[in-house]
Amino acid sequence: MANTIEVAIAERRGAWVTVILTGADGYEATCITDASALIRGGNMIGSSGRPIAADLAPRALKATQLGVGQVSDDGPLSMASGQAGSDVTGITYMSIEGDEVIATVSEGHFAFWLPGDEFTTTADAGLPVIVTYTDGTTEAQNLNF
Repeated sequence: MANTIEVAIAERRGAWVTVILTGADGYEATCITDASALIRGGNMIGSSGRPIAADLAPRALKATQLGVGQVSDDGPLSMASGQAGSDVTGITYMSIEGDEVIATVSEGHFAFWLPGDEFTTTADAGLPVIVTYTDGTTEAQNLNF
């Protein structure tokens, strides 16, 4: 049986494009780029590998990317992405400036990002988010690795 790669998330917000691909045995590849820039070396950030938890609880989140990167001269970009349990239908983050950032949740994965270096210390401290579940309830969680 051949391994296949599936698109879990593919979206564009303004000039920014994020794609998350998934495959057998927990494979995940994530890429974010500024689509207004020419595609050439250094104009994207991302990762690939098998970071996914095998048995994620229905209401759990597991970050695979959580921090700050930079694409070309566009300035820093804060990004969070990873796996979402089967009961998770939404994730919201309130930025330092008070803006609501709504994650895309699809195919058991999530992704959200915003300009700036707001997530500089999140790898150690985690990131507070509000999670919405299939039954309509919400809960505060601390997103981390």
